[in-house]
This record gives sequence, C-alpha cells and structure tokens, in this order.
Amino acid sequence: MKPLTIVQHEPDDPPGSIAVALREFGAPFAVCRPDQGEALPAWPDETSGIVSLGGAMHVTDTHRYPWLSDEIRLMRRMVHEGAPVWGICLGAQLLTIATGGDVYRRKRPEVGWTRIEKVHDDPLLRGISSPFVAFNWHEYSCKVSPTSHVAALCGNGVQVFRAGGRSWGTQFHPEVDAAMAPHWVRDAIKEQKQLGDAFAAELRAETEARLPGYPAFCRRLTENFLRTAGLLDP
Repeated sequence: MKPLTIVQHEPDDPPGSIAVALREFGAPFAVCRPDQGEALPAWPDETSGIVSLGGAMHVTDTHRYPWLSDEIRLMRRMVHEGAPVWGICLGAQLLTIATGGDVYRRKRPEVGWTRIEKVHDDPLLRGISSPFVAFNWHEYSCKVSPTSHVAALCGNGVQVFRAGGRSWGTQFHPEVDAAMAPHWVRDAIKEQKQLGDAFAAELRAETEARLPGYPAFCRRLTENFLRTAGLLDP
C-alpha cells in the first residue's frame, strides 16, 4: 500500500498522537511540508490518502501561501474520486472550500477544551460517547456544502462533518500530545490575555486533567478513519 500523506502546515502543529496511532496500526505514512517547499503528493500515484493538519494561516491566504490552492485542488480531486481525506482544523476548512462550502470568521475565537455533541451517527465517531470533549483553537468555522453531512456540533459550530464517502473534517485537534500541549497552552493564554487569569487557570487545570486520556481518544478516531477509509481491514 502506498503511504498515507500527513500534510503539516507549520512547525508548531505536527501529527503528534495521530502519528503514534498510525505506527501502532502499521499504517505507513509520510509527512509533507508544503510550508518548506515540499510538493504535495500526486494522487493516486504517490499516496493512499491525506491527513491535513492545522495551521495559523487562513484558507484565503493563498497570495502568501500559494500551496494552499494546490492543497484545495488536490482535496477536491480526491473527494471526487472517493479517496481518503481527513482534514483537521485548517485542514477541515480547506476541505470545506474544496467541496463547495464556505468558511466564516467567528465573533470570538474558540480556544480550549470544548464539549461537543454528536448529531448524527457517523463511522468516524464510532465508539465515542456523546457529548465528548476535545481541544479547539480556531478563529474561523465551517459552513459546509449541502452535499456534506454534519456529524457533531459545539453550540452551532460544526465540529465534525463528512464531505464524501471517505472524507471527513474535524474542527478540533485530536493530535495534541504531551510534547505539544505546554507551548500550545502558553501561546493560547498569551493570545487570549484579554480573558484574564481565570481563563488561564482553567485552561491549565483542564489540560492537566484531560491530556493523559486524550491519546486514546485520538487513537479511536484514527482507527475509525483507517478502517472506514479501507486502509485497514474492517
């Protein structure tokens, strides 16, 4: 099987627990860094599917990051041809644009551990209770296309959607691990300093409480993606 491609958009958002789970399941993968000038893989010759991670850039920043347009085109083709795609945060927003949806700026950023409700059964969320709690950090949200199916919400914001037979977007970050969390928390507190000491204390405490069990949550999502996408035996 050709390797799965993980598209990493910036140094501070590596694949984390997703990479650990892929290794555990014996799923070969390669990390692609378009931000460092690496070309995206050719479908279907060079990859079996893509996992597109987060990033600080916005989907419309194509003048600064021309490879965003390349990634949108690649996603559009892969979804059209039924290929496996998993977009996370920025990746979910790119997938939304690729499939005819839109992305809008939120009234306020969504940062920290959020309660998410399943609204439809979907194989990506098999074995995951509702509500569940996941880590979010984003200023934009997805308005998915009429052909996409929303599977989970946080308030009225889309958190999980299925864009095609084997393609999904998750707005939250399942990949966060013990190596990433300290500087993510520090940077989030700095960025959201207007929220004050109470926000900082709550984010630190909740991260300390929730992080130990979070890799198991990521492992379940990754397994569900691999099996539903046909990259592992059912």
